[in-house]
Amino acid sequence: MNDSSQFADQVLVCKDCGDKFIWTVGEQQFFYDKGLQNVPKRCKPCAEKFKSQLREKHPMQWIKCKKCKKKAEVPFEPKSEDILCEDCFNKEIAKRNEKIIEKGLKLPE
Repeated sequence: MNDSSQFADQVLVCKDCGDKFIWTVGEQQFFYDKGLQNVPKRCKPCAEKFKSQLREKHPMQWIKCKKCKKKAEVPFEPKSEDILCEDCFNKEIAKRNEKIIEKGLKLPE
């Protein structure tokens, strides 16, 4: 975990509505902890609207995770039974990244 004192509230401008919004220290810490590298481009109302529009284009589908066997929703139509839930997928990516780093290679972007 990272020391949140390295973060400070930032004022950002929404790319959709042009309004200013605050990207809080807590939100930045969450991004850091999750390994997210892109700064938010939309205020919360516009982000929710954007996500809603995406869901209309790509309705959620129910799957059964190949690894943990839990039921989960995904925003695409599965083409096979060989599919992972978000948690298992993220664990697999983390394992892959560790192997890449151990070999001294650069992680894919």
